[in-house]
Amino acid sequence: MSENRTQQARTSLAAWQAHKPTDYLQADTNIQRVLQMHMGEDYSRHRGMLDKAASLSATRMDGLAITSNRDENLPLLSRFNGIGERTEEVVFHPSYHELGACVWDTGVLAVLEQPGHELLSGALSYFIAHNGEAGHACPVACTAGLIKLLQQVGSNEQKKKYLPQLFDTDYTKRLHGAQFVTEVQGGSDVGANSCIAVADKKHKGLYRISGEKWFCSVIDAGLFVLAARPERAPPGTQGLALFLIPRMVDGKVNDFSIRRLKYKLGTRSMASAEVDFNGALAEPVGPMDQGFKNLMGIVLDTSRLQNAVAACGLMRRACIEAQGYAEHRAAFGKPIIEYPTVAQIFARMKVITSAAVATTFRLLAMSDRIAAGKASADMTGARRTHVNINKYWTSIQCTRVVRDAIEVLGGNGTIEEFSVLPRLYRDAIVLESWEGTHNTLCAQILRDFATRKLHRPWLAELSDVLALIKHPSLATHGSRGKQLLDDLTTRIEKLLASDADYAGLHIRGVVDRMCLLNSYLSLLLELDWELGQNIESDKGLIIDLYTCLFLDPGDPMDNPGLYVLIQGISATS
Repeated sequence: MSENRTQQARTSLAAWQAHKPTDYLQADTNIQRVLQMHMGEDYSRHRGMLDKAASLSATRMDGLAITSNRDENLPLLSRFNGIGERTEEVVFHPSYHELGACVWDTGVLAVLEQPGHELLSGALSYFIAHNGEAGHACPVACTAGLIKLLQQVGSNEQKKKYLPQLFDTDYTKRLHGAQFVTEVQGGSDVGANSCIAVADKKHKGLYRISGEKWFCSVIDAGLFVLAARPERAPPGTQGLALFLIPRMVDGKVNDFSIRRLKYKLGTRSMASAEVDFNGALAEPVGPMDQGFKNLMGIVLDTSRLQNAVAACGLMRRACIEAQGYAEHRAAFGKPIIEYPTVAQIFARMKVITSAAVATTFRLLAMSDRIAAGKASADMTGARRTHVNINKYWTSIQCTRVVRDAIEVLGGNGTIEEFSVLPRLYRDAIVLESWEGTHNTLCAQILRDFATRKLHRPWLAELSDVLALIKHPSLATHGSRGKQLLDDLTTRIEKLLASDADYAGLHIRGVVDRMCLLNSYLSLLLELDWELGQNIESDKGLIIDLYTCLFLDPGDPMDNPGLYVLIQGISATS
């Protein structure tokens, strides 16, 4: 009898493995509708690219990511060749490069050649990120930031020199980028950076960079974006300029040395390092007195949006793993998904993931409208705040969702060879710290509100979203949204009228409310569109549970409809 039960258990696990999707787009009805809503007629035109990325990610990329992330296959530093010449080479396992070829072949970066394809590139990144960072999501994000930097402020010569290779889909020919900002004494205090740029005496217009960078991800990149302080420049952030540093000059290492690779918690197959620059040849990119502005407004802005896209991909993969397992794993005579406690966890995971996708893809679509010249200056200001709060919220919720998925799998969820979840969890925690910690983002939002009055366009943009939610069945939600918006407006005004210590103490709580309202309205906007298209979905149930979980929690024991709500959401994929 026990042998039969053992075999049944293994048969169930094998069925779970066999049940996993082979195309993440086909398996994700929600993302199909979100993309249709935002892309309109372009969705059909882009469908081939989306299907290719989604199927590659679910099959070949998945296996390669597992292999390249094994402890014995992580990158190694090889600083010298056999005759003692300095190479500063990072050696990767072959599976890493095979995976990179798949990623670049999706066209995730090539589509950025034409402005207005942020949404398409983000959708491709979303599917790629179902495998976590996988060693390549960060290089894609850094390269995207470099592309936009060159497009917006690069010289014609720089564009001609670098952009063709940055857009190349051939992994063996591609040029990929990195961004080095952090220094050991600075961290988020970028104004404390001390790397120095000295004008080169032999090459007019070029500089020599000297100093230490403490956290250099994508250290194998062919082109670095680096923040440094020119001689006689003022202190603080206003004295920083941005430079491009090619890895190699005339076939030799460009006067930098790698101290060591970082031994990280997550994103382990992507090489990060500590680096000393010893007079590396560099060229300024953009006006030198606008370095910090371009760093924040272009480079980090891009990475923060990419960070949110990655978080969405991780969350969706966690949902796939947890739901499939719970539907096939039996305990005490029935699948564990039928137990209310498990169904409740999965329903919460799905609600949070849906909310993250709603805010992130609405932001991607907003970016495209701005790039196409179809948006006002106010929308540009609103977008800046959206990028920062969305990076904050999605990264926090990503860790929570992956942790919930591990709980559904129980002890099996902690085993590296059993599922992807342990790696996703490590990557999720890294996503929380990359591109600005939570406190750094909250401080920036407060500073933007106090000095640039950016709360005004942000609040106005949400008011505009409320006006778009017109379906009669959503009238009650619309009224609730208006109440929440009015309350948040009052709180922000109180914050800005208070002293610095009071504002600093309460900004994070206000940002939390901003995130919740943004998610709520973004979900309502999607439901309004679906109703207008006569599409039946569980989006209404998701919004109802979102309200119960985040907006009007109350006492769940006093909510007689909660069980039916949870069952309805957990029954769909």
